[in-house]
Amino acid sequence: MVGFDEDLIQIMDTLTGDESNLQILSVVGMGGIGKTTLARHIFSNPLIVNHFDRHAWVTISQQYSEHEILLGLIKDTKVVEGEGEQLIGHNVDELGLRLHKILFGRRYLIVMDDMWSIEVWHAIKRFFPDNDNGCRILVTTRLSNVADDFHSCTPHRLPLLDEVQSWSLFCDKVFGKSESCPLELEEIGKTIVRNCRGLPLAIATISGLLAKFSRTVEYWESVANDTYDALNMGGRGFCFEILSLSYRQLPVHLKPCFLYMAIFREDSNIKVSMLVKLLVAEGIVKPIRYRSLEEVAEDNLKDLIDRNLIQVRDYGSRNNIKSCTIHDLLRELCLKEAQKEKFLCVAMIRSLNRHPRSISDMRRLIIQRTSDEEGFQKEVFDAMNSASCARSLICRDSEYTPTKLPVRSRLLRVLSIGSIYSLEEILQLVNLRCIHLEDLLLPNQLNNLESLWLPWNLQTVNLADGMRAGTLSLPTEIWEIPHLRHLKKVRGDFYLPDPPSTNSKNGRRDIFELKNLQTLSTIRNFRCTEEVLRRIPNLKKLGITYRLIPDGIEWDYYELYNLVHLRNLESFTLESPWDELPQNLCFPCSLKKLTLKQCILSWEYLTVVGSLPHLEALNLMSYAVRGREWNPVEGQFLKLKYLRIVETDLEEWVADSSHFPNLEKLILWKDSS
Repeated sequence: MVGFDEDLIQIMDTLTGDESNLQILSVVGMGGIGKTTLARHIFSNPLIVNHFDRHAWVTISQQYSEHEILLGLIKDTKVVEGEGEQLIGHNVDELGLRLHKILFGRRYLIVMDDMWSIEVWHAIKRFFPDNDNGCRILVTTRLSNVADDFHSCTPHRLPLLDEVQSWSLFCDKVFGKSESCPLELEEIGKTIVRNCRGLPLAIATISGLLAKFSRTVEYWESVANDTYDALNMGGRGFCFEILSLSYRQLPVHLKPCFLYMAIFREDSNIKVSMLVKLLVAEGIVKPIRYRSLEEVAEDNLKDLIDRNLIQVRDYGSRNNIKSCTIHDLLRELCLKEAQKEKFLCVAMIRSLNRHPRSISDMRRLIIQRTSDEEGFQKEVFDAMNSASCARSLICRDSEYTPTKLPVRSRLLRVLSIGSIYSLEEILQLVNLRCIHLEDLLLPNQLNNLESLWLPWNLQTVNLADGMRAGTLSLPTEIWEIPHLRHLKKVRGDFYLPDPPSTNSKNGRRDIFELKNLQTLSTIRNFRCTEEVLRRIPNLKKLGITYRLIPDGIEWDYYELYNLVHLRNLESFTLESPWDELPQNLCFPCSLKKLTLKQCILSWEYLTVVGSLPHLEALNLMSYAVRGREWNPVEGQFLKLKYLRIVETDLEEWVADSSHFPNLEKLILWKDSS
């Protein structure tokens, strides 16, 4: 925020001013000048948070969708948890009416980030009520004509940083608060800063580069000389040259990680967990001794963040990086370098089919689709026929369209698509490592899954049911996939069969173990026998739900007390709207995050949870614990940083300064709707 103190104060004064009518304030400036950063500081400022009843943020890119904008705003208001997923199939008018209902009568603040066209506002403005109580909309845009078209408040135009501000930002990024620039580097450093012409993005990128390398006069002079020629090009080209310099200086192992960011649309909120799985499946991450591939991938992303090449979007409950984003200028650099090196191809489906030779030797194919395109299934089929060397197929915005894959697709390693035409097509993908399906459309797919043979090389299986929350029955062969690392069902659950005890082929008796399995979620009515848990010894994340328990079955049948044997488990989610959990239930000492839903526990039982030595995050959801009084025991919850209690009948909570000594965030929430 160096150089924007006055801007922040002025904008906050306008947002909290006495004018009662709905006002729209636009912040305008060139790309990379800090509009989004400034807006995020304002949006999260405690004064702003407390002043408004409703808050929502949405990012609007060049190819906007009214449906996605409205759905994103509804999700971000967080009025009803999980409501966004329930409304995916609704049309624009239905979503608009729901948003109008959420905002009506409330003082709200809406941020619309990176608006490229005033038509976006004209299409959705009818859904924002003027409650005559000081409602505000904050818009950021690069285009002055868009800012001027609102005719509400005078647009706030962000200037470039002056030399003093630029130097201050540069020193903060390179040396931190506690160190100053050495005298022998000061003049060269100021030359580099002057070459950046006050653009915060350029300053942050160059300073991130210099912070990673030795502070020698020779190296800094080489950077100053390269940037000077690039900046003299004028226009937007100079910034690409600066960013190219950052890319060229990346270590060899980080370059493909950076280029891979091009698969995401501009302004995407990128889930780090999914990005890590893709990097591993693509073979981009190289193994390091005593470190899992996922840990190496996370370290690589943190390194890119340190270099200001990607930005953190959101942190998780344990202060882990939950989501990230990449600035659109940096993304364009990724696209240029990736296509130049034939690392991947990102294109609209129709442009691919007009020039099939352009993708004939591409290894990774990322297909984007707009809502007005028809015949998507056939066009993907034709494109894949042309891309005979493709190892990855990622379709964006496929709207759950079932897609048939040609025979040539058998070389695919990564498949991320709305839906395939039939699950039997997986049979031909013998090299498949990662499969991500947004929907299983056909009823017979669910019936055939139990008898489906799965590819031997599978690492990641991520399945969803679209608007349904169905329950799948996986084939027994799932236990015979040695490389399986992540098995997850989104918006639903699955039955996991008991593993085959032996394989007596050729006289051998092998016990199948999934030593690489780290994620298993969400399993329905899972029997935690010692025999089963012994086959998944390195599990880190587990989700179980117990529903529709047959008559006569008791808790002992599920042997939950054996969970203690999962010595590497870090995150565990347990949902049980059935009956009070057994008193002999114990959790692994390795747990860092625990989520309990509808488990009907007593507050006294939490002494078992409080004694976990590494627990950092605890979610108690939907009356997971019942009782009107909680008296925590001293000496427990020593490392707990995050506590969320949703829906409870708790009335009295007795705690003093010796309880929860490291708690940083507390959420008490009740659904008032």
